[in-house]
Amino acid sequence: MTALIVIGIIVLLFALLLNIKLSAEIKYYGGKLDFKVKYMWFTIFPLKPRKKPKRKRKKEAAEEQTADTKENTAEGQSADINENTAENIVSDSGENISDSETDTKNAEKKKLSEKLNENLDKIKDLIEKAKLVWSASQKGLKRIFRHIYLDDLVIDFIVADEDAYKAAISYGTVSAVTYNAISAVRLLFPITVKTVDIICDFDRKNSVYDGEVKITVRPSTLISAAFSILLGLVKVYYKLKVKNNTKAETESTASA
Repeated sequence: MTALIVIGIIVLLFALLLNIKLSAEIKYYGGKLDFKVKYMWFTIFPLKPRKKPKRKRKKEAAEEQTADTKENTAEGQSADINENTAENIVSDSGENISDSETDTKNAEKKKLSEKLNENLDKIKDLIEKAKLVWSASQKGLKRIFRHIYLDDLVIDFIVADEDAYKAAISYGTVSAVTYNAISAVRLLFPITVKTVDIICDFDRKNSVYDGEVKITVRPSTLISAAFSILLGLVKVYYKLKVKNNTKAETESTASA
């Protein structure tokens, strides 16, 4: 009885931990990006900086410098010898190259055409595989999209230019792109907007693009979506394997 109680407590604890939201805070102010990932009160990323290693002794540093200088001199001498030999070979074989230029050009054209056909076949195979992977992982991706929350979106843009005409045009384009992007993201993810401020300033030379957003997701949704995507990919792998086996069998029978 006590064992069942302990197992039940452990299961409930894991369920509680997997349902606590994992948050990522993205801030961009003054041209600097600040990215933090938190779980409960722990900061997962960025980690604390490690301690700097101790400096090497003077003798070890001097020995390394002498070894590097010796290697560089040896490499320079070998490079000079190789250049001299290459020049002699090129001067000796220059007369024979002019006779075989036509043959080499024809051979290169044939190789290029063969490579193009092979690349086209590879691209077709990749497109078919990508379609199968997308169809297999579509359910899991939809589950992730529905349960990733974008909270407290802050947009603070100052569109500036010395020319008033250019500033007005860029202000219109930035405003249109920003609001259309928010509406497009809202179709995929649940989003809450805190403030959106887009100002046109004719006195400034440089524009300012600041903002922040908080992304939250539960680990349980990520794990379940990962399992569904993995199962779909396994099914696709077996389909491709069966397809390749049947293709190989048909080719072998046709050749026989």
